[in-house]
Amino acid sequence: MKKFKLKYISMIALVSAVIMVSGCQPNGANQPKQEEITVWSFTDEAGYAIEKFEEKYPDIKVNFVNIPGNFYITKLKSALQTTSKAPDVFMIENANIRELMDVPYLENLSAAPYNANELISEQYAFVQANEKDSEGNVRAIGYQGTPGGIYYRRDLAKEYLGTDDPEKVGPQIDTWEKIFEIGERVEQQSGNKVHALANWNAISNSYDGIPWVKDGKLVIDPTYMKVLDLVREARQRHVLAELDDGSAGYAASMQKGQVMFYPGATWALQYTFKANAPDTEGLWGLAPGPSAFSAGGTYIAMYSKSDKKDLAWKFIEFYNFNHDFLSELAKEQDYFTSNMVVNDQLAVSVSSAYLGGQKHFEFFSEAAKQVPVYERTKYDSIINNDIFKNVLQLYLNNDILTKEEAVKRIKRDVKLRFPELEVD
Repeated sequence: MKKFKLKYISMIALVSAVIMVSGCQPNGANQPKQEEITVWSFTDEAGYAIEKFEEKYPDIKVNFVNIPGNFYITKLKSALQTTSKAPDVFMIENANIRELMDVPYLENLSAAPYNANELISEQYAFVQANEKDSEGNVRAIGYQGTPGGIYYRRDLAKEYLGTDDPEKVGPQIDTWEKIFEIGERVEQQSGNKVHALANWNAISNSYDGIPWVKDGKLVIDPTYMKVLDLVREARQRHVLAELDDGSAGYAASMQKGQVMFYPGATWALQYTFKANAPDTEGLWGLAPGPSAFSAGGTYIAMYSKSDKKDLAWKFIEFYNFNHDFLSELAKEQDYFTSNMVVNDQLAVSVSSAYLGGQKHFEFFSEAAKQVPVYERTKYDSIINNDIFKNVLQLYLNNDILTKEEAVKRIKRDVKLRFPELEVD
């Protein structure tokens, strides 16, 4: 009896101790500890994806750092080199993708366990072209689809073209000559109050992406010579409103209906038109223009020395290939992704009230398949934006008189900026 009593007392003591210890622990103590990753970007658009990711993976916390402005790429490069402050995941703008693609700080996503080559087949060819390094390994994945088209004012189209139906507007603006003819007529009939195009960038930006360098040598594509002729002709025929991109006048022209046609990519719907002309819902349409093109785009990469690669890959895979998430993103954020499987599924049903009920996913899904496929080089952004467009402006103002002079100036400036390149 005494032995039983001792055992009984010992059991009570043990149970009491367990209860006391349990009572001192917070609720959910048996749950696994929340892990964390850090994500950097130059915009805040990843916020939506992070919110949805954390809902799906509540055991992973994403520390998001938004570094807007021109210092992002410099700060990112510095962080990757110092290792101690580098993010696990980071975004790269299309303009900078090639200068980072072959550095050793981007994880090889073609290798196991990622096997990204098996996944990127869901993306458009023009996006895939810039996801791989010089050896063919995927180093960054583009999550944004950026095909372009011509946004047009429906009210102006009805007045001057007799219709605002995209199917009927498209054939009237499928060459620059047709657009210039419309511009001349509209400028006269409106008393110089309405123009076909906002500025010469509307033409030059429609040929974005053609590489300037091949095998270490400057190559001037004939298309760039064609652009020189087109912009000069556009000014001479008075079809340009002469409004600088991003200026107050440029924004006002959308709201007031002073320009008929604005070539633009998918993201322009949200960040250009809705932002600058919020009171014009229903007054816009989309049609193909003289050339298929894309503009901009954002890629996502993993730091090769991250100690949380499994978590980082979960985030990258979710952002690019989770169909349920991508469908939500498309519908709730009006966001056209790089995933053509999801976009094709949505094309039959998703429409935009801002675009007069037009099925814009249907339009962009087709446009994305027509975009020329170019593998950019690390020189393209600077040569195109800093050198060529400067020469183009000089040519337009007759400070450079001939195309031969323009070519000489381009070659001179490229040689000064990039002495390592071969320039004839």
